[in-house]
Amino acid sequence: MLVFGAAPFVIPSNGGEDTIRLSRADIERLASLYAAETGAPPGPDDLRALVIDQVETLALAREARRLGLEDGDVVVERRLAQKMRFMVDDLANPADPGPAELRRWFDENHARFDLPATFSFDHVYFRQASDPRAAQALTTLETRPSTDWLGQGDAFMLQRQYGALPVREVARLFGTEFAEALATLPPGTAWHGPLNSALGTHLVRVTKVSPAESPDFEAVRDDVLEQWRAEARLRANAKAVSDIVARYKVELEGAAP
Repeated sequence: MLVFGAAPFVIPSNGGEDTIRLSRADIERLASLYAAETGAPPGPDDLRALVIDQVETLALAREARRLGLEDGDVVVERRLAQKMRFMVDDLANPADPGPAELRRWFDENHARFDLPATFSFDHVYFRQASDPRAAQALTTLETRPSTDWLGQGDAFMLQRQYGALPVREVARLFGTEFAEALATLPPGTAWHGPLNSALGTHLVRVTKVSPAESPDFEAVRDDVLEQWRAEARLRANAKAVSDIVARYKVELEGAAP
């Protein structure tokens, strides 16, 4: 616990609107921030400098408001709005739903929790989509299964083998055309292709396909509750902001009534 001597931090004032007062808690907060940033508590000189800087900040901000410098300042307005949103978010804490309500919400939103189909596959890569070596390599791999497939094709900047990759991730890495073609291939030891991608062309061997699944409610109950809470907070926040806006009459110059 920091101990503060009174004399070094007394800020003279007459107790009016021009008073700038830092409480013990304020000073302890400054010291804690300093310690978090530097890894060590502030010494007396450091603490004095922190207090002086904070007083200057408060004084300048107050004087700027007195002169009306914040009026029409988009940065200030957005920052104040952001702080209000943070405050509204802190206050929004809807009560958890009962078991029946949570189950009903899950039934209405079960698609959110579905597990997508995944694909595990090996591929041989060729930079050029029309590379004649692709057809030659496919014939070699089909007629001589013991051939070292990793020695075929061109070097690839990513992986040559992928495991349990969802279609959306396949599309992100290789493009939609490749992902759609991959989804039509049966798993096994056979090689297929060439399949064009955003990177070139590929020979592909699908080693495993895991179909999409719809999990049981109890298996994902905790996740369901977290998503329900997040949605409920968004609704509560939106209503709180709407209620604040409703307190004001909005006039748009030049706009039709």
